[in-house]
Amino acid sequence: MFQPLCSTCRTTTMLARITHGAWDFDIRTFECPVCTGIHQVVADLADPMKSPKANGWLHGQLQAPK
Repeated sequence: MFQPLCSTCRTTTMLARITHGAWDFDIRTFECPVCTGIHQVVADLADPMKSPKANGWLHGQLQAPK
């Protein structure tokens, strides 16, 4: 999982909350455990059925029952 470094003290931040946006994105809020700095990152939501792993699985040797 992506955990950004605090821009103030360079400590690894911790995910505090995820807020769902109106369109296909999330706002992820990270907090620094040392200096209590707050950092927000906008993350695109990916459709899991369009991922490379799912695509390979769907186009594999799956067959309908006979």
